[in-house]
Amino acid sequence: MKIVFAGERGRSAPLTWGQRHVLRSADTGVPQVRVVPVPDVPVPRAADALARLVGRHEALRTRLTGEDEQRVFESGTLVVELVRCGPGESMFAAEQARERLQGPFDHGAEWPLRVALIVPGEFVRHAVLVCSALAVDHDGMDVVATDLALLLRGPLPARAAPQPVDDARLQRSDHGARLTGRAIRFWTDELGRLDPVPTHERGGRCTATLRSAAMDTAAHAIAGRHGVSASTVYLAATAGLVGSLTGGRVVGLRTVVSNRFYPDRRDVVATIAQDGVLVLDVAVPTFSDLVQRAWREAMRSHRFARYDPDLLANAVTAAPFARFDDTRLTRRDVPALPDEATLRASALRTSLTWGERSDRDAFAVLVDGSGVTVRADTGLVSRTDLECWLRALEGLLISAAYRDVATGELTALLARTVGPPA
Repeated sequence: MKIVFAGERGRSAPLTWGQRHVLRSADTGVPQVRVVPVPDVPVPRAADALARLVGRHEALRTRLTGEDEQRVFESGTLVVELVRCGPGESMFAAEQARERLQGPFDHGAEWPLRVALIVPGEFVRHAVLVCSALAVDHDGMDVVATDLALLLRGPLPARAAPQPVDDARLQRSDHGARLTGRAIRFWTDELGRLDPVPTHERGGRCTATLRSAAMDTAAHAIAGRHGVSASTVYLAATAGLVGSLTGGRVVGLRTVVSNRFYPDRRDVVATIAQDGVLVLDVAVPTFSDLVQRAWREAMRSHRFARYDPDLLANAVTAAPFARFDDTRLTRRDVPALPDEATLRASALRTSLTWGERSDRDAFAVLVDGSGVTVRADTGLVSRTDLECWLRALEGLLISAAYRDVATGELTALLARTVGPPA
């Protein structure tokens, strides 16, 4: 099925900082995906909502026209896949469509949005949205999914948030130059506090994922106690265990910053997330102290995550040892913290799976709400040590949910969680 969309205008601009950041990273080919429940609407009504969605957001009707140029088209045609299925097969069909639509994008020849409508009978039940990371980042995709859900029910007010072209022009102004200059100064000063990254022979790339509902329940309980996000708790735990792993007192982490804490940034549909740098002194008495310090330093770091990525890369030569990213899609309800024996019993259902993936990072930690994935260079961290690290992370958070763990315990916790070689 084809839908015809029309927006307010067409125009051209250079790429934004966020887009150039994606092109410099290893995640260019990883799209943003959402499966949006549809309240049993006819196919024509769903098609109309999709047409208004694309017309509403310039990022969804943009193509690359050069190495550093993009063009917003005023109108065009988007191919939408209609997936017919039987009653009760909607979610299975949606998952199949999700996998099928996630291939690499040709940013010069196709729109950055792919859509499948799942139709189990007469009405649409789910819309599968797959968008290029060059067009929309994690939080921007949440806005896209929310807008579609609202448009299925009726019209929306005109948008007030800036469009990507507006950002691109602002970033090449004197204001953009000032933002980049202060970011370079901050990154240079912070990275100057770090010890050199441990030298190692380059090994293979492995990925380990620990799925643990017990760990996530514990992280949310700790977060509630301290008035911070669960992401901050995972960040503090990562820093503490990286410090124990490397033997360093000062730990450097490269973190993904949404850049949406400014009022005019919250509803932007674009790629505006960039890396921040967080350098944390982990020599504090307890894990509670580390959580509070991580929160303060993260807030400070976020102020310096808007910059020209090429100029920053040319000015800053050092690099943090590890990368941290919270990639959870939704803020789900988390069960209340049970007694310790119950939570530890539920941890017996924790699973560990292995895989391989090409990645530039020596050590990357990704939290997705149901577990933690670590991608590592095996020349730096062996598979056995990686399993040890993940199980120590789970053990730390479960313990810290019930008592204040002394940071001196982290090294011992790593030592006693070594499992059989993978």
